[in-house]
Amino acid sequence: MNEAHINSLLRDIPTDVDYTELPEDLDPEDIPPERIKGVVDLLTHEDDYIVFQAARLLTSWGIEEGFDTLRKLLVENELQGMIQHRIYGYDETYKHVLYAFISYWANRSDIGKGEQARKAICNPISIIIKASNMQSFQIAGLFRLVSKKDFVEYIPLLKEHLQIIIKNPEDNYWRIHDVIELFLKVDPDFVAQVLKEHKKELSNFGF
Repeated sequence: MNEAHINSLLRDIPTDVDYTELPEDLDPEDIPPERIKGVVDLLTHEDDYIVFQAARLLTSWGIEEGFDTLRKLLVENELQGMIQHRIYGYDETYKHVLYAFISYWANRSDIGKGEQARKAICNPISIIIKASNMQSFQIAGLFRLVSKKDFVEYIPLLKEHLQIIIKNPEDNYWRIHDVIELFLKVDPDFVAQVLKEHKKELSNFGF
């Protein structure tokens, strides 16, 4: 498979699609079966980055083969450094992987398999939350599932997340802001407790 064909499989947007410029956001009806097959074939490519791109794209589309590969790569710690922040240079691979898992759940939900997908994404998303305690990438894409879709299984890990990152407010201002915003909706007493413990106010984080 030549480079042009690989790029087409991974990046093309159909000419009649005007709702997104991102291939991972394509609706299922706009993804031909032959394209899906072509991307699945890339899961065995010799280039690790192409395998990652294919797995992430398929996962976003709700395709199990992609999800299984992406989850395996995550669990085996094979995803470090795949995507760097374009301005600050830190590794934000896990931010994009998180979005892929959330999209996987959404697309599986649309075909009546949401509960199975919710269980399947729990362990990999938990790994990502724990990694974010010591890294700089954002996980705010998850918070809507917690506040709007009642994904309460992540609340204990997110409480731990806030308790860790608030110890370094200079480097984590916006991440602290986002997780406080979540807990003001789901557990405001916890926010008050953490702020009191660290001698902080809501105003310290933009509220």
